[in-house]
Amino acid sequence: MLHQELKAAFLQGDESQASELFNEMLRTSVRLGLFAAMEEEINSLCGAKYAPDPESDYQRAGSEIGSAYINGEKEKIQRPRVRHKEDGEVKLATYQAASSQRNLFAEVVSALSEGVSNRGITRHTKGAVSKSAASRMWVEKSMEQLDLLRTRPVNELDLLCIQIDGVWIGKRCLVLAIGIDGEGNKHALDFEQGSSESKAVVIALIERLRERGIEESDERRLLVIRDGSPAIESAVRSHWPTALQQECLIHQERNVIDKLRKRDKAEAVQHFKRLRDAQGKEAGEEAFDDLLDFISERNAAAGLAFKARKDSLLTVHRLEIPSTLNGTLTNTNIIENTIRNWREATNNVKLWNEKETMIPRWAASGMLWAEAGYRKVRGYRDLPALAAALASSTPASSLRSSACAPDANADQPAP
Repeated sequence: MLHQELKAAFLQGDESQASELFNEMLRTSVRLGLFAAMEEEINSLCGAKYAPDPESDYQRAGSEIGSAYINGEKEKIQRPRVRHKEDGEVKLATYQAASSQRNLFAEVVSALSEGVSNRGITRHTKGAVSKSAASRMWVEKSMEQLDLLRTRPVNELDLLCIQIDGVWIGKRCLVLAIGIDGEGNKHALDFEQGSSESKAVVIALIERLRERGIEESDERRLLVIRDGSPAIESAVRSHWPTALQQECLIHQERNVIDKLRKRDKAEAVQHFKRLRDAQGKEAGEEAFDDLLDFISERNAAAGLAFKARKDSLLTVHRLEIPSTLNGTLTNTNIIENTIRNWREATNNVKLWNEKETMIPRWAASGMLWAEAGYRKVRGYRDLPALAAALASSTPASSLRSSACAPDANADQPAP
């Protein structure tokens, strides 16, 4: 009768009633399928219902109330029982599968990754999954995600550039690495956890990436986009000596604007926009010099600090590539957006356990979750120009960020 009621509801335009009837039809079909599967298993053990196998050691033993997980909910069902002549009651494989919380595993971990709390999972499943059961499922899944992130092959990604930046989770610092390949695809590569954004933490991350096959090539240099941390700069220089380093213009813009008077901030923003949009070395250096003059007239100390970063802030401009790529290659926004979106899913986490695997598990799951929503970078059609520039015979020292001796403060966290 359900299908007739469903047809009538659709014809009458009652979508809500039709949806309820359709879901009830699905649950009924699943129940019937489960009962048929259990009956088939019993027949294979005991023989037909009214023609038992005389040579079988199994026999039917009535039925009792049991439970099964159907359509995301726990329901009571009448389950058949079977006994072995010597070993007693037999657990039917079909019933064990239907009554296992593993049926809800994918649904539970998906909800948790989207920010639903353990308590919310219990409400959502109408008590079918307890808070502790949901937590155990998430631990299992997130451990799988951590292993996946750090073991999947990355040596064949044809990476042109890597963004490296540090973020804070609780009281721990995570240094993240995200790569961009020659087709404009973004890849979550790895992360390293530490008490600060120190050189040792960055080195540990880079060494693991190198072990997985991300090495400098004789044919093409690597472009590393980083924040202003001297620790990252020094670690990259020591492990990828020919890599070109571009410092994040967005980070530098924030630092500078914080040091200017309120009435000067809007004009400073326009100067930075002009610098980001400039194409090529000549236009980039002209925009930089105009910005430097503007800053220096209003804050001499800020101007000196900004001037010292000229080489690292103009690396991309000096490659003479289309400015359509500047929006991607002159900042670490990919990492910042990854973490921003992920934080929305972790708002329900009130206490981070720093001594266990909690932070690495959540970090790996968050990076893979974010990666699933990545799109190609803006201006990806111009990436062949970047590949050609990185393969250029131009001396790396003239393009790379300043190749001065390692900073004495390199092991300190970024300001």
